[in-house]
Amino acid sequence: MKKGFLKRLMTMTVVGLMAFSLAGCGSSNTSSTSTSSNQGTKKASGATLEQLQKKGTIVVGMMAATPPYEFHAVQNGKDQIIGCDIKLIDQVAKDLGVKYEIKDMDFDGLLVALQAGKIDMIVSAMSPTPERSKNADFSNVYYKDKHVIVINKDNHGKISSPTDLDGKTIGVIKSSVQEQIVQKTITKAKTKSLGKSTDLALDLGSKKVDAILVDMPTAKLLSKANDKIELTEIYYNDDTAGAAIAMPKGTDPKVMEIVNKAIDKAKPVFTEWLTEAMEQVQQK
Repeated sequence: MKKGFLKRLMTMTVVGLMAFSLAGCGSSNTSSTSTSSNQGTKKASGATLEQLQKKGTIVVGMMAATPPYEFHAVQNGKDQIIGCDIKLIDQVAKDLGVKYEIKDMDFDGLLVALQAGKIDMIVSAMSPTPERSKNADFSNVYYKDKHVIVINKDNHGKISSPTDLDGKTIGVIKSSVQEQIVQKTITKAKTKSLGKSTDLALDLGSKKVDAILVDMPTAKLLSKANDKIELTEIYYNDDTAGAAIAMPKGTDPKVMEIVNKAIDKAKPVFTEWLTEAMEQVQQK
């Protein structure tokens, strides 16, 4: 009788566990459907002008550790994100008829967040590469500059030409155009990918890498902030058009048109914004 009771108890337990497991799967599916629905709504709101304006506020993703484009600074006693890209966002949001909030994240997570509907656009000096264009729609280009190799001053004269980079370790921002340049062009060098430009400068100053590859404005700021590093005359151009705004795939042409017109307004003064931002970085 005891054995019969234990057998019935085990059967009931297994059935109960199966029911709980099935309930969990059902709950998971429901949650997944709900999430997909929410993401779909977000993507739709990013795809049509009417829905954007009805929502009233767009979420802009960026890596706010890339001076002079976007960076943290204390203004009026408050930590704020400033930079020339912020000036551009001001113009874009104004022309779209919406407000905006910024979501600060690592650069390599921006496109993932855009696809997931967590952000409405990316404004972070992102280049419209063919690979990125598979997962996002890009605006017209608003800025482009060349890239330069920066070295530790102890290597002055030792790294002065592209061939001197053979066998060296070059630091770059993860998922950046510079990362692609090193991997495709400086093939005999090793790549070390980091999250922020300030991390690159620290690694270079402490000789954890032999060189770093960054865009010219960033290189100038990093070298002024760190007296252990200096710019070389080793320059690289990428095959992308330059920095553009990324939006969800299938964005409403009306939204794209407004964004591109805002960029047209901003381009003549963008260099002034960049210069102003560089001065603000130096005053930090």
